[in-house]
Amino acid sequence: MNRSRHSKYLAALLLAGVPAAALSISPAALSAADAAPAAIQKNAGQELVFFTPAMIPQTDLNATDASVSVDGAYAEFDAHGRGYDWPGPVWRGEWDLEGKTQILVDIENLEDHPMTYHVRIDDAAARQNNANWFTSSFQVEAKTRKTCEISLPAAFPEQLRGKVFGMRGLPGGARTSGASLDWQNVLSLFIFIGKEARPAKFRIYSVRAEETVRKNMTADWMKMTPEEFFPMIDRYGQFKYEDWPGKIHSDAEFAERIEAEKADLAANPRPGNWDKYGGWLDGPKLKATGHFRVEKVDGNWWFVTPDGHLFWSHGTDCVGMSNGNGPISDREHYFEELPKESPFYGKGWTHIGYYGGKGEFRTFNWTQANLLRKYGPDFAAKHNESAHARLASWGMNTIGNWSSGEIFKMQKTPYVVTLYAGGRPIEGSEGYWGKFPDPFTQEFRTSIRNSVKSNQEALNSPYCIGAFVNNELSWGSQYSLAQAALGSPADQPAKLEFVKFLQQKYGTIEKLNQVWKTGYADWNAVIQSTAVPKDPAMNPDLDAFYAVIAEKYFAVIHEELRAGAPETLDLGCRFAWTCDTAAYAMAKYVDVMSYNRYEENLKRFHLPEGIDKPCIIGEFHFGALDRGVFHTGLRGAKDQNERAEKYYAYVRSALENPAIVGTHWFQYGAQATTGRFDGENYQIGLVDLTDTPYPEIIAKVREIGRTMYRIRSENVKK
Repeated sequence: MNRSRHSKYLAALLLAGVPAAALSISPAALSAADAAPAAIQKNAGQELVFFTPAMIPQTDLNATDASVSVDGAYAEFDAHGRGYDWPGPVWRGEWDLEGKTQILVDIENLEDHPMTYHVRIDDAAARQNNANWFTSSFQVEAKTRKTCEISLPAAFPEQLRGKVFGMRGLPGGARTSGASLDWQNVLSLFIFIGKEARPAKFRIYSVRAEETVRKNMTADWMKMTPEEFFPMIDRYGQFKYEDWPGKIHSDAEFAERIEAEKADLAANPRPGNWDKYGGWLDGPKLKATGHFRVEKVDGNWWFVTPDGHLFWSHGTDCVGMSNGNGPISDREHYFEELPKESPFYGKGWTHIGYYGGKGEFRTFNWTQANLLRKYGPDFAAKHNESAHARLASWGMNTIGNWSSGEIFKMQKTPYVVTLYAGGRPIEGSEGYWGKFPDPFTQEFRTSIRNSVKSNQEALNSPYCIGAFVNNELSWGSQYSLAQAALGSPADQPAKLEFVKFLQQKYGTIEKLNQVWKTGYADWNAVIQSTAVPKDPAMNPDLDAFYAVIAEKYFAVIHEELRAGAPETLDLGCRFAWTCDTAAYAMAKYVDVMSYNRYEENLKRFHLPEGIDKPCIIGEFHFGALDRGVFHTGLRGAKDQNERAEKYYAYVRSALENPAIVGTHWFQYGAQATTGRFDGENYQIGLVDLTDTPYPEIIAKVREIGRTMYRIRSENVKK
C-alpha cells in the first residue's frame, strides 16, 4: 500500500554544465531564482533526455540548504532535508513521454548504507492539484553506482479506456494510478528521498526515458472493440487473452496439479531440525513455559516456543479461501460463465476505490470456485490440510494475520490472532483506512474486550504466538492526533482530555493564549471551537498530548489482552505510517513491535533510538507481470525469478537484523484478477487463483526457510 504526501515545489536554479563548478544554494538565492523560466524540451525518438550535466538543465532543489556540485560527469546532491521532508532535484520542462516504457536513472549512492529514492512525474493537472501524479521507488546499495529502471504505465487502448474499472492495474500492466496523466505534456520530474536522520549524498549522471517493446501491449486484444474484448476473464478467473506457465485451461488439469504437488511435497519434507512448533532443535534449550514468549540471546531477539526452543517466525498472511473474492457489480459482462446460482456469491461494501460509498455490491469468490473444481465437494477440508502441509514443506512455521480460524485451529502450525479495537473515532482525524479511534471512549475499551473474548480459545492455545490489534492506523506526524482532537466536536472525549491537560499545565486561559498566541475567551471556548491554531509555539503541547493519546491507546489494549489472555504476546498494531512518538508509546506496552515494511530489504531498518524490543514485520511483498496478473503490487519485479530472489534477499536481511524476530509475507493466495473490494489486483500470492503454487518463489521460500536458523545463529556470532 504506497501513499504519498509531497509539498509544492520550491525555488529554481539554472546550473551551468561546466567542470568543477560548485554552487551553494541559500534560501535567498532559491527565492530569487524562482522566477526563472522553464526549459521547453519536446523530445522525439527512442530516447528522451531529462538530465545530463553536460547539458544546461534547469534544476529545482527541494532542500533549502542543499548544495550541488558539477564536474562535467555528474551532479552531486547533498540532500539533508532540513526544513523540508522530501529533498531532491526537480527538472521542469515540457516533454512527450507517450510510448516511453521506462525512466533510466544513472545514480550513485555515496552513503555507507542503502538508500531508497523516489520518482514523481507531473503534468499540468497533477502539479496544480498536487494529486494524481505518477510515483515509483528504487533502492541503491551503499557506495554503489547503478542504472535504475522505473517502469512507466502502459498506454491502455483508447477504445477500452473507461470501460475497464474497479481495479488498480489494467490488462497488459497499464495502471489506473498515473495512467490518466497527459503523457504527451509532462511538465516535471522529481527525484527525492524521505526525511533522513543521516546525511544523504548522491550523484546523478543522467536521467532519461526510453522506449522498448512491451510484449503484452502488442497483443491482438489491443485492437479489439469493447464488444469483441468482453468477456475478458475466463471461467477460472484468469485473463483470457494471454497464456503463461501454470495457466489452467481445463478442469482435467487440476488432477494433474494435485499429483504433481504430492510428489513435490514428498520430495521436500518439513525441516528435520524443527520442534513441533517450528522452533530450532539444534539451538540452545531455554526454559519451557507452555506458551510463546520472547527473549534476547547473545544480542539477538527471538521468540521462544512453548517447549523452550528458539523460534524465528517465517510466515504468510491470509492463509484461507477468501483471497480471490472480488466485486462483480456493474461488471458482470467482464466474466465468462458466471453461474446463475452459486454459494460463492457474496456481498461487500467499501469506502475506497470505484465501489467506495456506493453501498452494497455483489462479489464472487474464484478461489473457492476453483477449489471445488480441484478437490470436489469436500474442498474446504482438503484445502485446509493442504495449507499446513505446504507451509511445513516450504519451511514456513507461521500462519499470519487475517488467516482462517478453521485452518489455524487445527493446531498444526503456530499462528497469530487478529483483534480489533475501535468505537467512536477522533472526528478531526483522517486516514487512508479511516479515522483514528478515540482511546478515551468506553466503546474503545469495550470493543477490544469483546474481541479478546470472542477469540479466547485461539488466544490461549500453545500454538498462538500472539495477537495483532488493528492495522496500519494513520498515526501521522508527532502533532497530528492532538491537532485532530482540537479540530473535533465539543463532546469528543480526546478533546476534553486535551483541555484538562492544558488546564493542568497553564492554569488560566490567559497563560495559554500568551503561549499559543490565541484569543480564547475561556476554557469552554477551546472546547467549542473546531479551528486548529497553527503557531509553532503550540508544538511542544501538541507533541506531549500526542504521546498521551498514543499511550492511552496501547495501555487500554494491553490491559484487556492481559485480562483475557494473560500469556498471549501483544504484537502491537502493525505500523505503516508513524512517528517516533507513537513508536515510543508502543514500546512502553507491547511485547513485540510490529511494522509493515514494503521495501527492497531491511538493511536500513532500525527502531527509534533507545528502544530495545523485538520487532516483527507484518507485511511485505513483490510481484511481476508475467503470470497474467495486471499489477505488480507495492514492490515490483521484472519476472518470477527476480521476484523469488527479492523474497530471499528481504528475509535474509531480516534474519541479519538483531531486533527482527519474523517476517510475514502478504499474502498466501492470489487476489482476484479484476480486483478485491478496493481495487487491489496484485500479483502477490504464493499460490495463484487456481491454487497452484508459483514454483520460482516457493523454491526461494524453501531455501531461506531451511537455512534461517543457521543464518540467524551466524549473525549471533558476529
